[in-house]
Amino acid sequence: MKKWLKLEVWMMKTKIRVIVVLVLVGMFHSLRAEKVGVTVLDEQSEPLGGAIVDVWYAGFQGDGSGDKKSSGVSDKNGKYVGEGKAAMHIEVHVSKEGWYTSKSKMLPKGKDHTVPLVLRKKEHPVPLYVRDVFLKFPVFDKWLGFDFEVGDWVAPQGRGKSRDVQFKFHREYMGSEYSERDLAELIPRVIEAKKKRGEKWDPETFKLQTGKWKSEFQMAFSSKLEGIIEEKKGYLPYSKMKMPHLAPEEGYRSEEIVINKKSYHTEKDERESLKRMRSYVKSGVPEFQPTGYFIRTRVVEVNGKIIKANYVKLPKMIGVGSAGSINFIYYFNPAVNDRNLEYRPKSNLAIEQRREYEP
Repeated sequence: MKKWLKLEVWMMKTKIRVIVVLVLVGMFHSLRAEKVGVTVLDEQSEPLGGAIVDVWYAGFQGDGSGDKKSSGVSDKNGKYVGEGKAAMHIEVHVSKEGWYTSKSKMLPKGKDHTVPLVLRKKEHPVPLYVRDVFLKFPVFDKWLGFDFEVGDWVAPQGRGKSRDVQFKFHREYMGSEYSERDLAELIPRVIEAKKKRGEKWDPETFKLQTGKWKSEFQMAFSSKLEGIIEEKKGYLPYSKMKMPHLAPEEGYRSEEIVINKKSYHTEKDERESLKRMRSYVKSGVPEFQPTGYFIRTRVVEVNGKIIKANYVKLPKMIGVGSAGSINFIYYFNPAVNDRNLEYRPKSNLAIEQRREYEP
């Protein structure tokens, strides 16, 4: 009996020791400063010294009042090591006179990090037409031209004159999101609410808002020498200037681009989504790879040789609304044969635009 009692006492003491060790290890990790090794590089991957590096350690407050900062200057090898303790996450900001600022993605707390950051040099910013457009298709299943300089559909659908790019939209109504019983209750309430606000009831608008839509968006160009090219390698998602200064000379594809979209999810969609989620849990969620695009348009050729062209950049792909709309931001250089798309802030040639845009 005494032996069993001694054994139980020994086991209890061992458990206590293990718990104490685990608590101490946890306290050590919670108190240990997180080191962030930053390497500042130029676009040729050469080290860049003299850059101001701020390593932000976010606090709980959310308004920045509880954030802590470790600041310094990168050495001749582009190196700086920050040290601090984050309650939420860590973020790195880098700046240098004559260069566009850059920052890191949000880094998780609780461990050290090695962060390479590329700065893009300010070279020759120029005035450009920069717009954030939202377009509703006035007609469907028909090619419509869009004028980058005017920022509108080509006549007769709009004020545009140059068919810089062509869009076509096909849509199918797949029924309502609501049952007939729910619609019988919902429609009178919507009509009454609109009446109180002095608005007219429009069945077509209601159908657009509550319907299930399946659509196909197409983009094409008027010439084989015009086209679009994806910019992935030189795209810096966390830089003030995300895309390279110059549009490329070659590599544009003039084939039609097709984007399929729908506003609803089938059981098959849900199963595929669940399958992807399970795959991510096993292998880790892949990091999102953002990308931009360049467009060559208004091409004039002689014997297959380009003698005139204009260039455009899209910081991201065109967004498609399944019921019949598109939205996108673009930068258009009206100067013929000038591939420079480094925008000079506050010099937007699209004077109706009230917001400011990144370079």
